[in-house]
Amino acid sequence: MTPWFKVLVGVLFFVLGLGYLYRPDLIERMNAFLRETLFNDAYLALERRKWGVFFLLLSLLFLYLGYSALYGGS
Repeated sequence: MTPWFKVLVGVLFFVLGLGYLYRPDLIERMNAFLRETLFNDAYLALERRKWGVFFLLLSLLFLYLGYSALYGGS
């Protein structure tokens, strides 16, 4: 994967994590669109904080990997 792709994926997951934590109404609209393929309503309502934290941690991982690849680590 290219460094810019890692940064882009990190930003995407960061926005998704913040959406789960602070704007669940937007996530519920997205859920209505993808209901049959990806999400379950009961699971989304019960596990929203866990998913939000998961996506924030995933975003930090991708942002770190992308940043270290762009600006050199070792």
